[in-house]
Amino acid sequence: MAYRTIVSGEVAGATSAKQLPDIDVAPGIVILKAQRANAGNVYLGVSTVTIVDGTQDLTSGLELDAGEEVTLAIGNLNQLYIICNNAGDDLTYLVMRN
Repeated sequence: MAYRTIVSGEVAGATSAKQLPDIDVAPGIVILKAQRANAGNVYLGVSTVTIVDGTQDLTSGLELDAGEEVTLAIGNLNQLYIICNNAGDDLTYLVMRN
């Protein structure tokens, strides 16, 4: 599939839940990548996202190690929040849509 619109950017890491920018994704995909230089991990989830702590809960985010990426089909980038081990653990994104 050839996408007509491409948007890319970076989100600075935070140690509390932080909403991603308001960018329309549908119909399309977003690739999210934790910066290779990150000292810790980035966790993706909803507004109550938390860092994985070894206990059973409903808030732990999807863990991205430094350099790891995930591709998602979502409606808007702002549906996701991040929380990081360190304030300097950043995330980049590439949105491709029609």
